[in-house]
Amino acid sequence: MKIQYRNLLSILLIAIVTASCSSTRMSQQSKRYASTYKKLSQTDKQLADTLIKKVLDNEGLFTVVSGLKPMSSVTELYLKITTADTLRRGDRRITDTTSEDLKKLKRYQQIVNSLNFGDLKFMISPYRITQKDSRPIQITVNRRSLVDSLLKAEQSFFGQFGFVPGTSPEILVNTTEYEHKYNRFRAYGYLFGYPEHAVDFFTVASISNDKTGVFVKRDFFQIPVFSAIRGHFVYAVPQGYKPDEVDSTILNRAKFYLLQYEKVRKKFQRADGSVEYYKLLKKLIKNAA
Repeated sequence: MKIQYRNLLSILLIAIVTASCSSTRMSQQSKRYASTYKKLSQTDKQLADTLIKKVLDNEGLFTVVSGLKPMSSVTELYLKITTADTLRRGDRRITDTTSEDLKKLKRYQQIVNSLNFGDLKFMISPYRITQKDSRPIQITVNRRSLVDSLLKAEQSFFGQFGFVPGTSPEILVNTTEYEHKYNRFRAYGYLFGYPEHAVDFFTVASISNDKTGVFVKRDFFQIPVFSAIRGHFVYAVPQGYKPDEVDSTILNRAKFYLLQYEKVRKKFQRADGSVEYYKLLKKLIKNAA
């Protein structure tokens, strides 16, 4: 058990050191990956600010500043761009190219493409599973340096898919999404910054559920974010589980960065209570460097 703790802590340490030393990489990438936010229309800037708000006021903060989460969810879209008719598989014409949902997707893609800040990048990925004629689309934010560190630390898992440090996060996520669900669960668990024991538990419990038809009971370890104490940065653990040293390290580090964020956020709050989220994000990125 002590060996497992040391391994888990070493992975956390890699992420922390990577985050603290990412300024060189960020400066090297800043010219290649420059944000085009300022070129957006005013209405698109407002939508971009909404996405940034979802990141900073929720678990995405820990992708931006703490080194805890290589990737975080931002939001999801449900777009009527596919078909529920399985007999139409392979058809050339499925999506109505004049539909409002397709226009909405194009708009979001343009905005997401503009939110590129060197080591930090927003991206869009379609889910494999559809809901009748709707395709769920996930918007996430990731840090390339943390993804690379994860691929190095968990090379024995990610290597089977052809992923090594330097792999594009878009390729990594989109390939993972279409993998077998057990591999998908483990990959997403690592990407979202869950500790080894939580990733193992969720994956093994899913396998057990499928084999026995009996749901494996569980509790949830909750980490607070700005918008809420529960329900955002959270992972499943066995029922009756007592938090260990790794959980405490994650929780304490998250609380530290959340406190720092609350202080900085106040400086970008307008008189009417609204926040200049784009400027706030740029400040956080600069501080992290």
